[in-house]
Amino acid sequence: MFRRFLIAAAVLLMMSAQASAMQLTLGKSLGSIGLGSEFFTLSIDGGNQIKGDESKGVVLFGENLYFHFDATLLENQMPQAKTAAQEQKIFDDASRFGSDDVANCVPVFVFEGRTTIYPIISDDGREFYLLATETGGGGSMKVIGERDGYWVQYFDTSEMRKLIDREFYIDEFHAAGDALVFVYKQWGTENTCELYYQWDAAVDWFGVELRQ
Repeated sequence: MFRRFLIAAAVLLMMSAQASAMQLTLGKSLGSIGLGSEFFTLSIDGGNQIKGDESKGVVLFGENLYFHFDATLLENQMPQAKTAAQEQKIFDDASRFGSDDVANCVPVFVFEGRTTIYPIISDDGREFYLLATETGGGGSMKVIGERDGYWVQYFDTSEMRKLIDREFYIDEFHAAGDALVFVYKQWGTENTCELYYQWDAAVDWFGVELRQ
């Protein structure tokens, strides 16, 4: 009898854990950012310009995501940079996503390809954003969001992408329960593999698994 009670309790705990798992929904694009018609400018679609022009300013995507950019840093300061650290700081300062306070933002370099912004909504009210940059077959997929009042980057697929053969290209991405899934397809075949980023409530972060 006691054994049956333990089994029943374990089943209930498993059901409760499954029911309480975060559910993620990938929303429609809020807009995109690409290179402008002139050097050191940006073409921004779908955002609300708060101040500035196509070379320097602040744009609001949706209701909560601010994009701060300053392309003039690349033009004026990069030639004077003498170390890799100095160059990286210029890159980081040139384009940032997060709050209306530029100091509370995440550096995301957008001066390559085109970056499309997708909201990711969780059923507990938490909000994330997927920044999908087209950079050839691999692409660069970053997820950012606010954590304990600070904006952070939860992951960037570019590191895990190194584990996938170059013959595979990003085919599609979607939300599946408490996970974000990025599907890669091999050129000329139906072979696929996935980068599977699952939310881990214990550490308040995304874990990752390569599924082949």
